[in-house]
This record gives sequence, structure tokens and C-alpha cells, in this order.
Amino acid sequence: MEEEIELQPRNRVKMWTFIIVLILISFISLFFIKTSFTISQITNWTDGDNMTDDLPPLPEDDPDRVNILLLGMRGINEPGDGKLLSDAMILASIKKSTGQVALISLPRDLYTRIWCAPDEKKINFAFAYGGLDCAKNTVALVTDLYIDHAIGINFEALKEVIDTLGGIDVYLDRPFEEDFQWAKEGLEENDHWMIKEFDGEERWVFYVPEGENHLDGETALYYVRSRYSTDDFDRMRRQQQVLMAVKEKALSLNVLANPVKIYNLLDLLGDNVRTDAGLSQIGSLIGLTSGLDKENVRTKFFDIGPEGLLYHTFIDEEYVLLPVGDNFDKIQEASKNIFN
Repeated sequence: MEEEIELQPRNRVKMWTFIIVLILISFISLFFIKTSFTISQITNWTDGDNMTDDLPPLPEDDPDRVNILLLGMRGINEPGDGKLLSDAMILASIKKSTGQVALISLPRDLYTRIWCAPDEKKINFAFAYGGLDCAKNTVALVTDLYIDHAIGINFEALKEVIDTLGGIDVYLDRPFEEDFQWAKEGLEENDHWMIKEFDGEERWVFYVPEGENHLDGETALYYVRSRYSTDDFDRMRRQQQVLMAVKEKALSLNVLANPVKIYNLLDLLGDNVRTDAGLSQIGSLIGLTSGLDKENVRTKFFDIGPEGLLYHTFIDEEYVLLPVGDNFDKIQEASKNIFN
């Protein structure tokens, strides 16, 4: 593979090196492209006013650590409300001196003070209200970690990346069914859609059978979006499963040597990805990739389990998640000490 990579222009080599590494360490894939045209499309997407007068100062930058906030949302062109709510939030953290990598997942229902809003809301509201800066600063207050950069990607990007790769393969230990979320809006009956009767009512059911499954982009997107049959915490695990499958398929097809697939993905990412990292900053991040320990990625899920540090309640009849002890001290400790 190395000989084939050397045949590509230098900028493509750097671009794809970075892409593959970030697929390895996150559930959001293929979002940094090193071309001036695409960079001009995806950078500097920040809005909103920072209302910080009554908020604590942001944490100081740790010179030995790089923290990148990864956000997933439905996208501006999707129907309905909540198009820019960041329903997937992962903090990818790199320790420069050791090459260690960690993923810290934050549930969308976490209730906290939003950096650019005057009150408390669910954390997934931050990006929709104030863009990348607001999301970065809100997560910084929750974790007590300085956030270097943020990246937003919509579902369409994931779908089209998978289709460009010719689909992905995932293995399930047991069948998966979603019988409520799309009960009235399912697709035609096929390998992953069927109609079932529940208490005299017919519903569309999305399902993925036990064993090895080949998923196209649309089917994979339904698989990672489903949350009513289980919960948001299981959905985060399914998202990671799909992204690892994307990584495996990209490597198996030797995408690095295929200029047609590269240009298809360039067009896709320009429309569906936003980041506040500039060209020089992306270059610096690329320089970190060679020394990363990609085989031993540490992960942390904040959830309502025994070690999850969260509990659920209702505020104004809305389901929310709050930190154990009603402060973020333990979450901050876990985030800051994840490499210890």
C-alpha cells in the first residue's frame, strides 16, 4: 500500500492519512479534506452571541493534549424540526507525549448551561443555537477540558460515504428491530423492512437479522439512527460499529489509490461537513497521526449505568440527564484523567 500511496500527489496522501486515522478513533468519518476549495466550504461555520458574563472561565489549554469535538446531526436539508441538533457528540482526545487516544461520548439529553444561551438546556441544543464555538465552549465547561477544534457532519455524508464504498458489512450477535420510530413511514418490504401487527395495528418494522449483514448507506443510516427500540446509549455503540466497518471497507478497497472515489468524497464533504480548523491547523493535526496508538483506544460513555455518572429525571415534563451529585466534578475528573 505504501508504494501506491507514494504515486499520489502529496496533498492527497496527507489528506487520506488523516481521514483513515480519524475513522479509527471516532464515529464520525471522512471530514478533513486538504484542498483549498473544500476547505473554503467547510470552515468557519459559527454563529450566535456568546453570553458569558455569568459563566466560569474556560479551561486552560493543555500543551500535551489535543481535544476535538465531533458532532453529528440530521442536516439543514432534512425535513422537520431539530435539523441542527447535535444528536451525536464525541470528544476525541489525543495525548501528544504518548500517542494515546481516547473517545468520550456525551449523551444528547445531558442537561447543562449552554455557553451562548442565558439558561440551561439539553447539550445537543448548543450547536443549533450558536454554531461550533457554542458547542465547543459548552462541552469545555462540562468536561473541564480545553476544546481545540470542532467538526460537524450530517447524516447525508455518512450515507453517501458508505454507498461510495459499495456498502459495509456488520455482524450482529442477535437480531435488531425498530418497531416504533418509523412505524408509519417505512420503506417497501425487503430484507430490512417488514410489516407487523401490534394490538390490531400494522406497523413498519426496520430490522437487521442475526449474523453477517451487508448494509448500503440508507440501511446503515437507519441502523445508527434507531433509538426507540433501545436507547441513546446503545445507539452510540451501533454508530461506532458502523464507523469501524467503514474503516475496514475503505482499507480493503484500497481507496487511497482510487482518484474517482477521492473526488466523489471531496464533493460530498464540501456540502455536508463544517469545521473551525483552518488549513494550517489541519496540517498540524495530520502531523500527529503517525505516532498515535490506534490499537488501544480508550473509551468512556457517560450514561445512567452504575459507573456512568448520570441519572435521569424530568424538568418541565422533559426527559433529561443530570450528573450524579448535581455537579460535573466527577465527569470532569473522569475526562481529565482518562489516560491515567
